[in-house]
Amino acid sequence: MTGLAPGAAVAVVGAGTMGSGIAQVAAQAGHPVLLFDAREGAATAAIEAIVERLDRLVARQRLDLAARDAAAARLRPCRALDEVAPAQLVIEAIVEELEAKRRLLAALEGIVAADAILATNTSSLSITVIAAGLRRPER
Repeated sequence: MTGLAPGAAVAVVGAGTMGSGIAQVAAQAGHPVLLFDAREGAATAAIEAIVERLDRLVARQRLDLAARDAAAARLRPCRALDEVAPAQLVIEAIVEELEAKRRLLAALEGIVAADAILATNTSSLSITVIAAGLRRPER
């Protein structure tokens, strides 16, 4: 997570395959991770899956137990979107639907600090179009 202050909180919205992968990378990089998904229980299930992946890395001797425990401890499920407020970086990893992403990012603008970075994990939508309705699209 280059450019982000050490220990800065990262939020990931969307706990599917991509979102949980991003959460794992951020946690292993030393960041507290706030994971939210609109589906009830999805964030908790994703964290359990991440811990299983970390366990496999330990079994293959690609990660030591202390690093596994530290990364797992950095992962926190959120039950409501407003729980991501402390994050300095928010990465959305929801469904590839323009209006859903625009609504989410607009809501996040009202939740996180004015200097928080809002990012998208889109693979096919224009960043400019996604950000067009935001008060501060440059962030």
